[in-house]
Amino acid sequence: MVTFPDGARIVLGNEGGRPIHRGTVAVRGPCAPSREEVMGPGLTEPQARALDFVLAWFGHPFDSVTSEPQPGGEPRWGAWPLSGPLLITALVHWKHHEPEAFDARLGRLGLEATPAQPDAAASLRLLGFRHASPSEGHDALALLAEDPRLLAALARAGRERGAQRAQLETLVTHVLRPMLASYSLAETAVDAPGGLFASARALALLFHSELRFGRRGVTRLVTLARERPEPRVAGDHAGERLAEDLRATGRSREASEVWRILTSPELADPS
Repeated sequence: MVTFPDGARIVLGNEGGRPIHRGTVAVRGPCAPSREEVMGPGLTEPQARALDFVLAWFGHPFDSVTSEPQPGGEPRWGAWPLSGPLLITALVHWKHHEPEAFDARLGRLGLEATPAQPDAAASLRLLGFRHASPSEGHDALALLAEDPRLLAALARAGRERGAQRAQLETLVTHVLRPMLASYSLAETAVDAPGGLFASARALALLFHSELRFGRRGVTRLVTLARERPEPRVAGDHAGERLAEDLRATGRSREASEVWRILTSPELADPS
């Protein structure tokens, strides 16, 4: 357990000899952003419903922190979760909009988040923590993952509403929008009205594929959808085919998740 000067406590677990925080702030609940805040980064209603569903059922709490298993592995923070440059971008976004909150949670421990410049990416520096030499980038992130107090501070930061919004903004701007844009056809967005992935259910399939499998998974899903390009059946057809492929290759958990998306009434089109 890590106890902060103001009495706040973070209870850490252990996984592979490394500290983790499984999280306490669900994507849906009194401590999470409202639907209006989720739509704040410019999401359409179907996009917001799809993202809400995927994060709630398959993501992590906003204040979760895990890490990659290998020595020197970087932390993975928040609902998606974010790691590497995306994590740094989210922290920079939070500091820009709420500098006092950032400093209270992370700045006082020596963390500096610097916005991107024309000739440099956004950066994270850790200055003099426990009398160690300053570190930057991957090295700073590795320390966040290894040191229980730093990891607990990052977990606690995920309870701040501004940090949660920064996670969502980073996810939408740097992951979901580029993904949707890369599969547009003839300047028509893949999720445009009448498109292959126009509904909340079809978009949830896309977002889930990005979360679980990365861009290769999304490419597979889009390829399957184009086998039956009729707007009202493309997404369901692709999802069913993908679930079959996953089951056949021994990935029954992921196949079950796809079927949950295909059958959930939460994603039904408004009547």
